[in-house]
Amino acid sequence: MGADVVSPTIGSTIADGESVGCNPYGVGHGQEGVSLGLAIGPHRILLDCGIEDLAALGSDPPPDAVFYSHAHFDHGRGLSLLLQRWPQVPIYATAATVALLADRALAQSIRTLPWRVPVEVADNLTMELWPAGHLPGAACALLPYILGAKRYRLFYTGDCCLSSTRLVDGLPLAALRGLNPDVLIVEGSLGTARYPNRRQQENQLVKRLRSHLEQSRCVVFPAPLMGLGQELLMLWRSHYHFTGQPLTIWVDPALAHSCDAYLELLAQMPAAFSRNVQNFAQHQSIFWDERINPTIKRLPRLSDDRQQADTFEAPAVLLVHPATPVALYCERYRGAWSAFLPEQANLRAWQTQLDTYGPTYDWFDSFKNATSSGTVQLETYQLYSHCDGDGTTQLIHNLRPRHVVLVHGRLDYLSALANLDSLQSRYQVHIPLPGNPLCLRLDTEFASPPPPREATFEGTVSESIDQVSLKLPPTIATDVRWQKFAETGIIEAQWQGENLVLRGVDPSELGNITNRLAPDRAVCDNCQFYQQRSCQQPRSPLFGRLVAPDGHCPEFMAR
Repeated sequence: MGADVVSPTIGSTIADGESVGCNPYGVGHGQEGVSLGLAIGPHRILLDCGIEDLAALGSDPPPDAVFYSHAHFDHGRGLSLLLQRWPQVPIYATAATVALLADRALAQSIRTLPWRVPVEVADNLTMELWPAGHLPGAACALLPYILGAKRYRLFYTGDCCLSSTRLVDGLPLAALRGLNPDVLIVEGSLGTARYPNRRQQENQLVKRLRSHLEQSRCVVFPAPLMGLGQELLMLWRSHYHFTGQPLTIWVDPALAHSCDAYLELLAQMPAAFSRNVQNFAQHQSIFWDERINPTIKRLPRLSDDRQQADTFEAPAVLLVHPATPVALYCERYRGAWSAFLPEQANLRAWQTQLDTYGPTYDWFDSFKNATSSGTVQLETYQLYSHCDGDGTTQLIHNLRPRHVVLVHGRLDYLSALANLDSLQSRYQVHIPLPGNPLCLRLDTEFASPPPPREATFEGTVSESIDQVSLKLPPTIATDVRWQKFAETGIIEAQWQGENLVLRGVDPSELGNITNRLAPDRAVCDNCQFYQQRSCQQPRSPLFGRLVAPDGHCPEFMAR
């Protein structure tokens, strides 16, 4: 069951009910946007419209419905053109996605659908939206189609992420487990690469950023209009290494406008955000609040006379769009600069969002040349809101589809995914190319074997007067999830019925623990070796770890 990269051409629709046609107008291999036409029975559905023009659609008839997965440029760039061509065609999205759109005329033309409620969009064809993670409002689409006594299901992820970020919860995999769609169309942006969990990525970024700020440098972060920039701001506002620190973060006008759209979304649809963000927003503004450190300010435009009053001092962090003229910030500071670029950043694609510069514009060269010294210290970092290789395969194995269609990623990345033995042996895997339609047969018997069971670890329990100890085999630490579980060295135990459930305490939770401890208790907060929320006693099993104030160990020594 190899990965199909080219398939025979199919007609505009497939009416026999035993096949699904997929017309790949754009598959997101590079700067090309994503747009896929589906032929299901007599119906045509368009999944996203991120192509630059509609020439790829040729003379195809209008679709019965359009699904717009989320408010990113490469998934919705062609929607306005589509409406001009077929104003009667309904476009469906979530209310949160519509709230993030800068094009208000387009936003008013989109029909919003609720979460997890099937809505009929054509005869015997329904659409049900599921959270995709990745971006507030981002949705997956489940498309069940009934033909006589048979029922077929297609599932399209758009861009998705299993891990929760600072501003949106991850895709609810447990609720979708065993869905068994006939066709799963899934993104493979990161290929087979494996990356640390989200909190590790954040902690690594914060650590490296702090080292630059301690050198009194100004650090600039280019970011797209929506998503990464807002995640960075929330990280800097809420991470325990920055909370309360005298640091100014400047946001350029283009990104500030997108931040305002997020704030509008918070007021209108708080359920679109994670519980942590809702709690945070009850006490202070997510972005604009000059009373609390670190301070986030809008970067004002340069005055005509460019007076000295418009300058700023280091250390400072700047969040900018790569299409914003570099003079807006470089002329305000004449000292040392650093630039942080996300791995696999597509600055050229981000610049096209504002259509400010032509194809010859290079942001980094322009930035470097505009600084006083002409030299910039460059760093790259990881902060992904897509599934890595493990996440993508985990999603596929849990849904257990018949056909897997891989889109949205470099062709070599998608090919590496498609050729994994774990996918080849279980599914019919396809990689569509633009202009080469796929014909996905549903009338052939193909049953994937059950997914492998999670490993079970056996251990022993020992009790003493003041504690209970669990002893587990060391092989449990070889799992990629162990790093996150054991990151702080602190666990939380809770009874759930007859079962005792353990979870690792996240570093961000340590800052929320208040000291309500009696001064005579033998706990870490009263120990002379407890400094900056960590243990400095080399003989302690907690040495070098972040420790909760009410922790304790045999090496306790009162202050």
